[in-house]
Amino acid sequence: MAEAGNGRASWYHQCASLLSIGVWTERVQGKGEDAEPLLVHHVPTGEGLAAVFDGAGGAGASIAHELPGGPRRSGAWVGARVARSATESWFRATVAGRGSGSGGPAGDAATLSRHMTRLLAPMRPDRPSRLVGGVRRELPTTMAAVRYRRAGSRVGCRVLWAGDSRAYLLSPGTGLQALTRDHTAETDALEQLVQDPPMTNVICADRAFRIDQSDTSFELPCVLVCATDGFFGYVDTPAHFERHLLRALQDARDTADWADLLCARVAEYTGDDASLTAVALGYRHFEDLRSAFARRADTVERDYWLGREHHGRPGFDEWRHRTWLAYRPDYERRMPPVAVAGSEGSSSQEGGTW
Repeated sequence: MAEAGNGRASWYHQCASLLSIGVWTERVQGKGEDAEPLLVHHVPTGEGLAAVFDGAGGAGASIAHELPGGPRRSGAWVGARVARSATESWFRATVAGRGSGSGGPAGDAATLSRHMTRLLAPMRPDRPSRLVGGVRRELPTTMAAVRYRRAGSRVGCRVLWAGDSRAYLLSPGTGLQALTRDHTAETDALEQLVQDPPMTNVICADRAFRIDQSDTSFELPCVLVCATDGFFGYVDTPAHFERHLLRALQDARDTADWADLLCARVAEYTGDDASLTAVALGYRHFEDLRSAFARRADTVERDYWLGREHHGRPGFDEWRHRTWLAYRPDYERRMPPVAVAGSEGSSSQEGGTW
């Protein structure tokens, strides 16, 4: 189900032991370059996919397509939506192969990258871009995706990403933990908020790119989150993003309300388009999910939160760095190593097989 209007939309779905939400907002109505979030679940196999795509507006600002009487679309707008379509069709093809017992094509980063390249190539604009230099890309976009499969009391996850969109595990004991590492030279999440460093790799149509992969597994229940930088790039600390997720969860009446509250909240503080997916696995119902995170929400509020009225006041920078030092170990515990995120066609495994 979706509710849309005023450059905002939210989705939700819930069934036995599965709750999911999607949130999408655009900073300038009608010109949002984030694609709609992707949420698919294959009931026969218990396998699903959550993903987000952020068209890289600086590198892909030139007009890529213009239909007669229709809106003009930038390369970033087109790239994000083609990447979304490619990822969904890749998932459907590979999960069908697994479900039928035929062996099917492998659902890994290499096959996704090849499939995405095939779909992006014919969408390249006919007119050359006016942008010049190393920053220019044709149909550029970031991606963060988690492909999951339930197996008994655990869930196996294949995390796939390019650029600076992120995937996370959210748990009551350790809070928000990054499952991706941005493709930027700066690797410290707090410094990334301060510097906004340029990306070193994005999905695009005019040159080689890579999609990194990390395989892991978690105990159920758990919550998987994917988000573009409109959600986490305009807060004071990485913990503030977790606070927004959990405060909206605690204030919500039900799954749909959680999505709506997140949609309204991000629109209040972000300076960009923003999109997010969250999949809660193993919780009996929404109240079970909300109560499981009640104590963690209080902890984050008490130990890691200051309102925006404190920004720039004496002592704020010291408080920000001190709380980041306390928050950082759990936040980075499941993050892929730098060597993995920085090598061509890289992958890693942690605590299980896909």
